[in-house]
Formats: sequence, C-alpha cells, structure tokens
Amino acid sequence: MKLKFTLLFFLLVGFSPWLSAQSHPYIEVQQVSNEQEAELNLNKKTFAPWALTMQTLLDTIFSAEQTKNDFIVLVTLHPDTDHPSVSLFSRPGLPSDDQSKLLNLLKAGPKVMTRFVDYSQIYLIRTKARSVTNLSFTPEYKDPYQLKQEAFKRAGLHEKVILLKSWAENHALPVLAEAETTVDEKFSGVQYVSKVLHSMAPIGPAQDLKKLTDSSGNYWRGVMEMSPGNEIIPLSKVVMLVAEGQFDEAKEYVELLKLFGGKKLLATYYIEELSWRLEAFNKELQTRAQKGIEQHDKGNYDGAIAVYQGILNDYPASAWIHFELYYSQNRKNNEEKKDSVLSLAEWNKAKPIIYRCNPLYPNTSRVSTGKEAYLFMRRTELATLFKVKENLPKDLLKLGDIASDLGDYGYAAEVYWICFSRLKKDELDKKEMLPYFLYCLDKLGVKEIRKNYEGDFEKEFKKIDKEKRKAMEGSVVYKLYKVKQ
Repeated sequence: MKLKFTLLFFLLVGFSPWLSAQSHPYIEVQQVSNEQEAELNLNKKTFAPWALTMQTLLDTIFSAEQTKNDFIVLVTLHPDTDHPSVSLFSRPGLPSDDQSKLLNLLKAGPKVMTRFVDYSQIYLIRTKARSVTNLSFTPEYKDPYQLKQEAFKRAGLHEKVILLKSWAENHALPVLAEAETTVDEKFSGVQYVSKVLHSMAPIGPAQDLKKLTDSSGNYWRGVMEMSPGNEIIPLSKVVMLVAEGQFDEAKEYVELLKLFGGKKLLATYYIEELSWRLEAFNKELQTRAQKGIEQHDKGNYDGAIAVYQGILNDYPASAWIHFELYYSQNRKNNEEKKDSVLSLAEWNKAKPIIYRCNPLYPNTSRVSTGKEAYLFMRRTELATLFKVKENLPKDLLKLGDIASDLGDYGYAAEVYWICFSRLKKDELDKKEMLPYFLYCLDKLGVKEIRKNYEGDFEKEFKKIDKEKRKAMEGSVVYKLYKVKQ
C-alpha cells in the first residue's frame, strides 16, 4: 500500500518534494509505510536532518547523471541498525557496473534509525530528459507492502503461524503501546492497556489475558474512553490474542471491528493488516484440512486423524480442526466398538477444547438437554447474520445476544458497547443497550463500571435473565427436546 506523504513529512523535512530548476533532477517523495504508524515510529529530531541530507545526496548524485532515465530509490529505515537499506530501480535499465556504482553511492548515505519498526519511502527521480515511459523498471519494482503480502501467502501453515505471532509481538504491540501512552493521563483505562502491552514479553498463559482484559474494569474504561470509530483498545486485545496464537478468536473480533473502524486511523490500518493475514492463514488451513476430509470421506479415518493431528501440531488453537479430529475419531470408534457411552464421553472431552479455541464456533455434535439443543440452534443462527446491509443494527444486536447466550461475555460486551455508543435506539427496536453491556461485565466480575451510571442494575440484570430464559424455553427446539424426553 502506497500513500502520498502528507503534512507530517513536509513539517519534518521542510522542503518541496521536487526541484523544478532545469539543472536539477525531478525528485518526488512517496511514503510506503502507513502515515499514522510513521507519526509514532519516526524520531522527529533525527529524521528531519536525515531527510534533508538524503535529499541533497540524491540531488548531487542524479544531477551528474546524463542518461535519459527514470529511477526509483527505495529506502527502508530500521529500529535495530542505523544503516538504511537501499534498492535502486532504473528505466531503461542501466549497465550492471553503472547500476552498482549508483547503488554504492546511495548506500553510503546518511544514517538514521526508527523507534519501533521498519519504515519505507521511495524517491521517484527523473534526470534531465524524460525517459521512455512504456518501459519497465530494472530490476522489476514491486511495492514492499505487496511483496510482504506475497511472501506471507506463499508460506506454509507452520511458517504463517510464526509470521502472524511475530507481526503481533514485534510490530503491532510496540506501536499500539506507544500510541496509547501518548494520551492524556486522565484516560486511565487507555494508559492501563498501554502498560499491559508493554508487559507482553511474555504475557503468560492464555487465561491471564482474559484477566487482563475481559475481567478488568480498567480495560473496559479504556474501551469507553475512546471516541467512536477508534477501535484501538479492542484491537489491542485482538493483537494480544494473535501474539498468543489464538487466531480463531482473534478473527471473530476482526470481523466485528471491520464494520465500524474510522478512516485514516492506526487501529483501522492494523485491523486491515490482520484481516488479510488471517484470511490467507485460513485459506492455507482449509487446504490442509481438505486432505483430512477427503480421507475421512473415503473411510480412511486413521489417515484423516493423522492429517488433523499434523495440522494441530502447527496450529493447536483451531476449533474446526479439533472438531474434525473428534468427528473422525468418533466415527472410527463407532465402527469398531459401537459404544454410544464412549461416543458421548469423547464429545464431552472434545467440546471444552473446541469452544475454548472459539467460543462462537458454529457447530456441535451431541445435545443432552433442552438447553444444549437451544444453544446449538443459537450457534447455527450466526451464519444468518450480516447478509443484508440494511439489517446491520439488528444483526449486531442479535450477535451480542447469541454471544451472551453462549457465555462469551467479553465478546458480547464489545458488541453491546458498539450498539450503545454508535447506534440509535430506533435502529435497535428502542432497546436500551447499557444494561446489557453492564450485565456482561457483571458476569465477568467487573462491577465497578456500573457506578458511573444511574439505575437499579440488579433489577435490570434479573429482567435480562428472565428474558433470556423465556426466549430459550419458548423456542421450538427446546420444546421438541422436552417432548422427546
């Protein structure tokens, strides 16, 4: 992704992006890295002098170039070395000796470092005479962002897991932590999340993450302190999930946050980053899983089991693969032993693993009670949501209700807060959303947030419990199961 350098760059550098005098080459600067990320990542005291020196160097080098050429100079700054990486592309192509000579001159340029992550920009340069524009650059130029996407998509499942976790730990987390540190001290919730991000090396077991976010009043203060459209606090939780390898759960949040992210915000950019990464990851997962499904369909359950176990060795947090593994093992055992008691025991063992990986996993295998039948129906209803744009508010409300019914109160609270803070009551059948948000927090053990609002929330919570029970007991599947019993 390439964005023109905006006011940030010109304020730092203080010069025009091109020189119009005939004795100088035409030079234009374009930013490759994200603008909002660059605001936090670049040290203004060192970057501005570096940029001026680099501009002078380029002008000097290419003023002496007499050929009719266009050039692209790609410069990438790093946080761990003060030697920028430089690549040179020319149109038409230069003899290799001339190309190497120019590149060596550029590599001897000024030194500078970034604060957290790599930063890239390109210089588009035209020498004294315009070149033939229908030619390609040599070597072929590709946007670094595009190359990064292509490399990720080529990687196997195991490598994708490593790359995703590394991006979260080493790229997104430090930048998000810095962004949250810069807010006013009165925003104590945001400051709290920043401290959590700073302490992420390592954070420890996955359940600790739940305590630090879903079960923390400070985390929910942070959610409430951000302006509508800026999803940096829930995104921080998502990035922590990715760092822990919990991609299934992270994907559920990403799909939610994509619906409401504001434009030109760091959080929105990272949501998009995660979206394409997780999409590519899941395509690779599907490719691997399909081999197991084919073996299962042939009746080769041992072969299917081996495929699924191999996948789980690379990515142990897949609810889908745990379900398929259970399904093949169960089918094998049924054919060999025909033991219904054993079959139920196998499901009871697999179920908590599957739903721990993804509380909103849309499938189940066995139900033993009317409540379980109802919750299975609720899981299947997830697939009906967000099919029609006009139904977005009501679908969002239904998503929160389903997540709450399934006991995923952290996710439900995020949904209800969006309903409360972004949508009008008329869009939600005049339903007051604050009690539902606070109800979920209460289930998570967060009771202090309600003190900020007036109302008898204990009474409201009882009404919600009654409403949920009435919906369950009035459902067709619940009644049918009761009749069968």
